[in-house]
Amino acid sequence: MPKTKTRTPPKLGSAFKKDYQGITYSLMVVEQKGRVLYRLQGETFNSPTAAAKSLTKHAVNGWLFWKMDKS
Repeated sequence: MPKTKTRTPPKLGSAFKKDYQGITYSLMVVEQKGRVLYRLQGETFNSPTAAAKSLTKHAVNGWLFWKMDKS
């Protein structure tokens, strides 16, 4: 069974920028009803991966896409 990596969410209010297909996108870490969520272009996602996938339209590691993963 593969080992699951436990990640600590970034600090609330953190913003991550990504240039993708000639457009710069900004992902903001927000709190809503006691949960850490990720806002991209007015839409809220449960994870950075879901936000990245909404842009790329294919499977992608959102932690790497947004350069959140420092390991």
